[in-house]
Amino acid sequence: MNDFICNKLKRLTPYEPGINDCAIHLDANESCMELTDEMKRKIGEKMLDLHFNRYPDPLATEVCELFGARYNVPARFITAGNGSDELISLLFGVFVEQGEKVLITEPDFSMYKIYCSTYECKPVILNKNDDFSFSPDEMIELANKEKVRLIIFSNPCNPTGQGISRDDVLKIVENSHCLVVVDEAYMDFWDQSVIDCAPAAKNLIVLRTCSKIGFAAGRLGFAIANSELTDYFRSAKSPYNVNSLTQAAASVFLGEKDYLPGAIDAIKRSRDRLYKALKKLQERYNDKMHVYETHTNFVLVRFNDSKDVCEKLKAFGISVRLISGCLRITAGTEAENRTLIGTLEKILEHN
Repeated sequence: MNDFICNKLKRLTPYEPGINDCAIHLDANESCMELTDEMKRKIGEKMLDLHFNRYPDPLATEVCELFGARYNVPARFITAGNGSDELISLLFGVFVEQGEKVLITEPDFSMYKIYCSTYECKPVILNKNDDFSFSPDEMIELANKEKVRLIIFSNPCNPTGQGISRDDVLKIVENSHCLVVVDEAYMDFWDQSVIDCAPAAKNLIVLRTCSKIGFAAGRLGFAIANSELTDYFRSAKSPYNVNSLTQAAASVFLGEKDYLPGAIDAIKRSRDRLYKALKKLQERYNDKMHVYETHTNFVLVRFNDSKDVCEKLKAFGISVRLISGCLRITAGTEAENRTLIGTLEKILEHN
């Protein structure tokens, strides 16, 4: 059977999403805010009006217009995707030839490396400092020296939670001789977006997603770029990539102008409470843990033995993500955060 599998896939280390039966899920960076009953009712009504025998709108026009209205970007510069993952895969296939170089930072979203392998690109790694920071000047110098075809990084970063300023991102865009892709999956929780610059920039693509702000089930992402890059994106994507059910539900989700700002604020408050509680734990157990600053909906924590802490949390019915020798902990509901902190106290007291 292996004779039918390409060597590049045999070498691939797959992305492994957390699948478990824990009662408290704090491992996938989903929103802790459920949709309102009224929104669910409206989505149900939309479903009743669908023509299930017809293909969806190939450009997801209404959804792009609603997204554009929220983020002040004209819809003609927006491409909708089946999650931003589809768009990341697409840009590797459209803008990078086999054997060409792609600059990625380490640590960062692991799918970038996977797509490098899938499309047989050569990854050029910029290793971050011990505090997970990196120098924009160093990135520019490395990209130009290695003649990379594309730079891609998440800002704020998954999994570190940290980010670089809008000015630093634009410095990279303006001084790099290649395409720059800024994955802003978590930018709803920060204020350093460059999405407004993408339509006019010659070498910038910004990626956004609805998954972190309450629409993970819908798998909906967007690429924002100038008209030429957008045309290439649209010509290369699958004809009906965003299904009608997602488009119908998203029209309600994005169309509820009062819901999203409130939900995002609630997620940020949950994150801030979680961060402060973890920092208080650090004060008590400074020799056992370190909490990193965050601009996302999660907090990264390094423990002396993160794997052991992860397994013990799971035994208590709490799932978190073990990554880069740390635990990435999604901000949950107030009750979930409280249970997590109490459980960590028990674990650290006896470790």
